[in-house]
Amino acid sequence: MCGIVGIVSTSEVCPENLRAMSDTMVHRGPDGEGIYISNGVGLAHRRLAIVDLSEAGKQPMQYLDRYVITYNGEIYNHPELRLELEEKGYEFCSQTDTEVIMAAYDYWGTGCFNKFNGMWAFCIYDRVEDRFVLSRDRFGIKPLYFWRDGKSFVFASEIKALLAYEHFGKPRPNLEYLNCYLREGPNEQLPETAFEGVYKFGVSSFAVCSRDELLEGRIPETSYWTVRPNLSSEAFDHQKLEEFSEKYRELLRDAVRLRLRSDVKVGSALSGGIDSSSIVSLVNDLHAGEGSEGRQETFSSVYKAPGTISCDESEYIDQLAQHLKVHSNQIEPDEKDIPDEHAQMIYHLETPPTGTLMSSWHTFKLVGRSDVTVTLDGQGADEQLAGYDGYVTNYVANLSLSAAIQECGFTGRSQRRRALKGLVIKVASMILGRKLALRFLEKVSKSISLQAMPLNQKLALDLRNNLITLLHYADKTSMAYSVESRMPFMDFRLVEFLFEVPAGYKFRKGWSKYLSRVAMRDKLPKNILWRRDKMGWPIPEEYWFNGGLKDWLDRKVYDSAFLRKYFDTQVRSYESLSVRQKLNLLNLAVWSDTFEIE
Repeated sequence: MCGIVGIVSTSEVCPENLRAMSDTMVHRGPDGEGIYISNGVGLAHRRLAIVDLSEAGKQPMQYLDRYVITYNGEIYNHPELRLELEEKGYEFCSQTDTEVIMAAYDYWGTGCFNKFNGMWAFCIYDRVEDRFVLSRDRFGIKPLYFWRDGKSFVFASEIKALLAYEHFGKPRPNLEYLNCYLREGPNEQLPETAFEGVYKFGVSSFAVCSRDELLEGRIPETSYWTVRPNLSSEAFDHQKLEEFSEKYRELLRDAVRLRLRSDVKVGSALSGGIDSSSIVSLVNDLHAGEGSEGRQETFSSVYKAPGTISCDESEYIDQLAQHLKVHSNQIEPDEKDIPDEHAQMIYHLETPPTGTLMSSWHTFKLVGRSDVTVTLDGQGADEQLAGYDGYVTNYVANLSLSAAIQECGFTGRSQRRRALKGLVIKVASMILGRKLALRFLEKVSKSISLQAMPLNQKLALDLRNNLITLLHYADKTSMAYSVESRMPFMDFRLVEFLFEVPAGYKFRKGWSKYLSRVAMRDKLPKNILWRRDKMGWPIPEEYWFNGGLKDWLDRKVYDSAFLRKYFDTQVRSYESLSVRQKLNLLNLAVWSDTFEIE
């Protein structure tokens, strides 16, 4: 994983400025740097060495005296693709996936993207055709931002690199985006960003562009992949459950196996939930099969101080560590450090988040202090296996009436109200017809159409929209500490399989992630496997910001000239806001200070 920068200009590229842009991302690549400049094109790269640590892996890399690439990410199946390409006559000078990408593009053209299993954002410059190939992975794990002014097209892994471009000027706020943020939270799925004129390249997209197309903003983005959810309501079958669970375990195991490919040390982020615990268990199995020496390293944020214990998962973390005999590294965020840590986090996120993300931030901080460079993380499982309580509404609303009533009886306390909402949708649809029922119920709840969707359809929507924000957080918080975060649940083979699985195998008898629980029943302790509560790196924000940090929070909001200028209405109603809403205003204030936005 690395940091990339590119400039396509009508004039010569300044090497000093290109390096200065690249140097804003030294945290993404502390192991080396390189630049390429020719004919109004400048490419730069900051390297975090993971595969082939030699100088042969240095970028920007050239191939066949035709292609030049700057690339961020990992193609986990590159050894298999390398063998396939060698059979076609291609030769390689390194063991890197970078070379494989260029050979794959040369042979398969834009069909190569469907062959890649990994995460990526890159630009290939075809010097012969004077064309540029931009691409991003299927789920948007790796970021790619761009800006243009008619004379230059500039792209980078992080916005701060664009801000360092000599012709960028003073950054301006994107008020439409920020107003949407205050209403709905972050919208990383949108092409816009918090900075006016700065955009994101599309998820699961590629573009093959001429120089003029880039400069004029005529970027022909083409989607190369999409998920197709199974919307059938077939009856539950125990034999099929066993078949599905075996296939799930097989695919997840292979996803973990591929993501262990590394020339540096790999560990795991562990929250204590079923997703990260499943990964840690499978890593242990794979290590045992290979005869690996030493214990697996896991990393966790815990909360043991008075007032924060409701967010603590150390009971489950410790139990799994003992069960699997892994070495558990733990860190406890300290309230007094939050103001400084928060400002650093906003600098790396480059956009105001929801809340403070202190659990994720401190977990990767802990990894950064160790000799581990790569972690495996559980992101993406909830959006495929129906891990959030809210999904019970979608599930119940699309059952038969008798099954819906029965399911409401199985649900736990945290789910019951949502299950009953699904039952109301079901009954209203039977009486009024679905369209009329939803129109009537929308007067009570504007989000009722989303809650009435078939479960797999809602999961697919969240995979495309909500998940990308969490992937953005994972990339930025891990790279802040020069750590590569790999996500087995985002293996496209596993994703495609899980969206073929009918909804009734994901949610059953009040249990979310039912398929996962059955598949891992011989691997995990029962009280982790059958946990009712869903925490997911919780943070004691209510305790902190209604207590010792309240004065700091209030002062930052009220003293912010930026908030007074653009969001005075929200500041005036500050005292009536929830802690989370207050934190969103805080995040805006800190963001504007950090990037000197006026």
